[in-house]
Amino acid sequence: MIRQTLLATAIGLALLPAATAHGVHLPVNQQAQPVAVVTTDLGDGLYMLQGRGGNIGVLAGEDGVFVIDSQYADMAPGILDAIDAIAEDKPRFLVNTHWHGDHVGGNAAINGAGATIIAHQGVRDRVTVDVTREWFGGQEITTKASPPEAWPVITFNDQMTLYLNGQTIRLIHAPTAHTDGDTFIHFEEANVIHTGDLMFNGSFPFVDITSGGTFAGFIAATQTMSDLANAETRIIPGHGGLATKADFAATLDMLDSVVAAVKVEVDAGKTLDETLDAAPLTPWVEDWASSFMTEPRFTTLVYQDLVRSAAD
Repeated sequence: MIRQTLLATAIGLALLPAATAHGVHLPVNQQAQPVAVVTTDLGDGLYMLQGRGGNIGVLAGEDGVFVIDSQYADMAPGILDAIDAIAEDKPRFLVNTHWHGDHVGGNAAINGAGATIIAHQGVRDRVTVDVTREWFGGQEITTKASPPEAWPVITFNDQMTLYLNGQTIRLIHAPTAHTDGDTFIHFEEANVIHTGDLMFNGSFPFVDITSGGTFAGFIAATQTMSDLANAETRIIPGHGGLATKADFAATLDMLDSVVAAVKVEVDAGKTLDETLDAAPLTPWVEDWASSFMTEPRFTTLVYQDLVRSAAD
């Protein structure tokens, strides 16, 4: 049975972004509010932690504590408290699923608690330098390099396997998907998949086309993860609640349909503004749009990706 506990501490105070927390690039203009770390016990020594930022995975056992992603720096004390409540131990390994700030912001603190940081080479390439991007076709934003103590010290290119706490843990790179450095994690014996931001359960996903992401790659990654899953697989998404294989199917159906709908407008030679006016995503807005990934934002991402792909 899935068990949930709340760990709320005074240190859990955090600034919430104007929309939905996703990366350090979003403006912060709301007052500080307490953020609880919610721990969901999945069995087999596996847990999902939810707070502010990407969902965290934890595997605890005699071989030590294995952690996936670290949310924001100001969430780290609460996350470490949650891990201590689970395992009465400090993290041994930390894997980053990609480079965005709501997944790597707590790296330095978790590394300081003793964790060795592992990630795809693309993550290290980005967190070690300042990265300037265009945010949804308008504002140019710069994400400053992370401090050295937050950098991955073990990297891989395609796949990596760890054997801990009775689990075979496959770290699998998904090329040109959410970014160019994505990893999803498959716990084979427990039948659990942590998707990182290759899944936004129940909402339009953020495909970071300025960081090497593509919709074709995102769809391919979703299909790959779905092929690994069965009806009993527990899926920890990057954002949203615990998912199942059926949620992969729903996401794939939505993505295929949305991309096809926008492609009709692109093939007709319409500009971005004309495509936004045509509102091709209308059939999916009620079920999939969110305060962060609105209809105009998602339409813009799909349009820009299709135009870029056609030019290539």
